[in-house]
Amino acid sequence: MASRPSLVSLLLLCLAAACAKPPQPHAAPLAAQPAMLVQTAQGEVVGGASANGARTWLGIPYASPPDGPLRWHPTKPPSPRSETLNALQHASWCPQITNGLDSLKGIEKGVLRGEEDCLYLDIYAPSDASGSFALPVMVWIHGGSNVWGRAEQYDGSKLAEAGNVIVVVVQYRLGPLGWFAHPALEDGVANFALLDLVQALRWTRNNIAAFGGDPDAVTLFGESAGANNVLALLAMPQADGLYRAAIAQSGLPASFPLEIARDGRTSQIVGAIPAAQAFTDSISPDASALRDASLEAIFGAYRDGRTPGVIRDGTTLSDRPLAEAIAAHQAGRNLPLIIGSNRDEAKYLLAFDPAMTRKALFLFPVARDADHYNAVSSYMTGVWRAIGVSEFAQQLAEAGTGPVRTYRFDWDEGARVGLSDLGHLIGAAHSLEIPFVFGHFENFLGRLDKRLFTRRNAAGRMALSEGMMTCWTRFAADGPDALLAGGKCPAWSAIEAGGRQHTMVFDTPRDGGSRMQAESGNLDSLVSELATDPVLDKDNRRCALAGRLTRTFGLLRPGLAQELTAECPG
Repeated sequence: MASRPSLVSLLLLCLAAACAKPPQPHAAPLAAQPAMLVQTAQGEVVGGASANGARTWLGIPYASPPDGPLRWHPTKPPSPRSETLNALQHASWCPQITNGLDSLKGIEKGVLRGEEDCLYLDIYAPSDASGSFALPVMVWIHGGSNVWGRAEQYDGSKLAEAGNVIVVVVQYRLGPLGWFAHPALEDGVANFALLDLVQALRWTRNNIAAFGGDPDAVTLFGESAGANNVLALLAMPQADGLYRAAIAQSGLPASFPLEIARDGRTSQIVGAIPAAQAFTDSISPDASALRDASLEAIFGAYRDGRTPGVIRDGTTLSDRPLAEAIAAHQAGRNLPLIIGSNRDEAKYLLAFDPAMTRKALFLFPVARDADHYNAVSSYMTGVWRAIGVSEFAQQLAEAGTGPVRTYRFDWDEGARVGLSDLGHLIGAAHSLEIPFVFGHFENFLGRLDKRLFTRRNAAGRMALSEGMMTCWTRFAADGPDALLAGGKCPAWSAIEAGGRQHTMVFDTPRDGGSRMQAESGNLDSLVSELATDPVLDKDNRRCALAGRLTRTFGLLRPGLAQELTAECPG
């Protein structure tokens, strides 16, 4: 499932005002260093050094600007340059509507920001790397419901230095500019963002050796919607040969049928046809009218819903469910894959749901009913994991796609803030593993960082982060067999088709450390438990939860609605 753009826009606007310092300004541009001068196929680029010494190049164009006549066109390669590019600061964001997480960093919520000229990437290399090296490459695809996010949120310097890898962080078209299934457009393409990512991988293959990377050792990794996009690339023939392994963090193999992407109109989804009628003021606009519309008008048409992401357009992706498409396309290809989720994924949805929480002393979020809060989180997270991890992994193993490993992230040692217990309210929520993978605990949730990541939990969290970085980079460097060695990354076996699954649990030494553990539960058992759970007996809780699960996962599991809501009115 694509991530909602707010892990804790949730927990925060109130806590931030009461407990935190003003946000820090954006980082100043790097200082150019002659040693960071690199020749690419388009011309010279010069970078600088991150605070830890990692060699860093920011804002390198990997494609032509997708604006004007190139709006809603398949991605074009970048043009050659005669002048040296100073790759010293992050590029402009792709157009997006700001949200609660932005407000934590002092950015106004609910406004359109960004420029269509946004197809840029950042590169981080170890401090001693040079063009004579051939280091493994990790290409990060950010999350944010495919409507939000940018490269500047992810600093790959510590991961690059700690794991002796090259980290590439990519921006791609978002919202209606990236995912738009209007029949007036040429080529039958709807997944423009996926073609951006393919072009970024092509650029990486053609240029990364100059930065010290091995173009034949590229690992994709991404979180939430970014993981969804990683999985989509695994089903795309256009991406074949551009990667050798993949990691999907808290993703789901989700895709939208073309008819929904074109015609849909619900409280959550706005299809391309009704949106285009709104922003062109025409019942049947042609491609020229679509491309002539202003950004404000286009994004204004989605104020009451969002565009679908990952669309079965029949051109970039086949017209079949994404999990099935991946299994068919990767069968026999021996693709190493890691997929996983967080123990409390759903808590990022619940922490500021007024039906689930209240503000103690008018300020501090607490659960209205702790048992109910935990139950809803458990069922929502359980269905998420069953569909996106355990069942999907088994499907791939049975199809013979290659070694599949799974994990669960359990860190829940967030501090208390007044009457709010972050360890309970947020727990191991969606996206919380990202700072552990990157080794950066600053500039993650803005004002909340110092409340969530404290001196008291520093030792355990840093040990966990070192272990996860080791696992991720060892996998990228040496392939799946390297994960059997043990050490900072515990020995991690792949699942077996038809056998009982075991998963890697990532946690701190205080809570048992990282270790292999039997996978528990499946979708059928969750449905059975939900039907008899006494916590859900009152106040229509069972039917309310069934409705919520159906809205969230119904597209991924046809028939789920009937299983869950058979005894509910309406």
